[in-house]
Amino acid sequence: NADGKVSITVGGWPAETDKVNVQTFDMYVEKLAKINPNVNVVPDTTNYMDPKIFQMKAAANQLPTVWKTHLTEIGKTIDSGYAADVTDMMKKKGFIGEMNPDLIKISTKNDKIYAVPSNVYLMGLTINKDLFRKAGLVNEDGTVMVPDTYEQMAEYAKIIKEKTGNAGYAICTAGGNGGWHFMNIAWSYGVKFMEQGEDGRWKATFNTQEAVDALQYVKDLKWKYNALPDTSVIDYTESHKLFGVGQVAMYFEATSNDYTAKYGFDPANLVMAKMPAGPKGRVVQMGGDVHMFSPSATKEEIEAAFDWMEARGIDKEVDENYLLNYEEECKASLKKNYIIWPRDALAMWINPERLKKIYEIRDKYTQVDIKDYASYYDTSDVELHVEEPMLCQQLYSVLDGCI
Repeated sequence: NADGKVSITVGGWPAETDKVNVQTFDMYVEKLAKINPNVNVVPDTTNYMDPKIFQMKAAANQLPTVWKTHLTEIGKTIDSGYAADVTDMMKKKGFIGEMNPDLIKISTKNDKIYAVPSNVYLMGLTINKDLFRKAGLVNEDGTVMVPDTYEQMAEYAKIIKEKTGNAGYAICTAGGNGGWHFMNIAWSYGVKFMEQGEDGRWKATFNTQEAVDALQYVKDLKWKYNALPDTSVIDYTESHKLFGVGQVAMYFEATSNDYTAKYGFDPANLVMAKMPAGPKGRVVQMGGDVHMFSPSATKEEIEAAFDWMEARGIDKEVDENYLLNYEEECKASLKKNYIIWPRDALAMWINPERLKKIYEIRDKYTQVDIKDYASYYDTSDVELHVEEPMLCQQLYSVLDGCI
C-alpha cells in the first residue's frame, strides 16, 4: 500500500456473535503486530471449509489471501488453479526439514508445495471410563478393557447398555459426519471407495460385498446388540453432547475439548484408545486442516500470510518467549476446562528438542493419566489412511443416508 503496509485478507474469521473466538483472533492480531508491524489484516467471515461456498468464491475471483480448508480439498483446489505455490516461502521460513514430511507430502503436487498444515488429527476410540467401570469392563490395574476388534467393541457396547442403560456406542448419521465415522469401519473391512483410471477420471468402486458387510456391522449394532442411542439423527454437535453428558460410552473422534468445555465432562474420566481392527486390518483415518493461499497474491502478501500463521502458533521456532506464551495458553486452557493432551498422536514438527520442551510444559498441566492414552499413541500396528482424494465431503453425505 501507499503507506508501506501489506494488506492481507484472512478467511474463516469468527462472526461478531462468537465472542470467545473473536477475542482469540484479536489476540492473534496483537501478536502479528509484534512479529511484523507492517501487516494490515482484513477479516473475512466466510467459512471456506464448505466446498460449495469455496467453489463459488473461487470462481468469482473472491478468494482471500489465506484461508483454511480440509485436507480433502487440497488436490481439487490445486487442479482448479485456485492455490498459490508456496514452496519458496516454505524454504525461506525453514519449514522444510522441521515439519513432518508426511504432512508436507500431502500438500505437494509435482514437487511444488501448495498448502501448510495447521491442524492434524488421528481418529481414535473415545471412552467414558466411568461407564466401563460400572459395566465391569476394567483390568486389574484399574485401566479400562480397550476393545481390540470391532466385534469386541460391539460386545462391550452390548454389555454397557445392559448394565448401565446407557448407549454403548454412538455413530453419527447426519451432516457428513456419519460417512466420516463409517469410513474407518469400511476401510478396516477392506472397502476401496474409488480408483483413478488411465484417463484421469475417478470411478466409485464401493458397490462391493465388503461395503455390505461393513454396513451390516453398523446395522447389527442397533438391531443385534441394541447398543446405540435411541435417537437416529445424530450430527457432530449432538454426538458430542451425548458423550459429554455421559449417555454414551464409546465414540469415534480425534482429540476434542467439546465434552469438557461445553458439557462439564471430567477430563480424568476420558480414555483415548486406538481404533479397533476389522477383518482386513486396523485402518485409521488421519485428517485435518491446512492453510492455502490465493494464486493472485503477491510474494509480499504470501510472506505476510506466513507471518499471520506464525501469530497463530504455526512456527518452527520455540524460543523462550514462545515457550512462555505456550505455558500461558495451557493455563488459559485449564480455565476453559480444556484438556491438556499429554502428547500429539501426529506431531506437526519432528524436531525432538522442540517436542521435549513442549511436552515438559504439558506434563505440568495435563489433567489426564497418560496410561489411559497408551493405546492411542501406539501406532505400531496401525495403517494410517488419508481421507478419500475426490469429492470426499460429498461422499460422506451419501454415506450418511446409508447409515
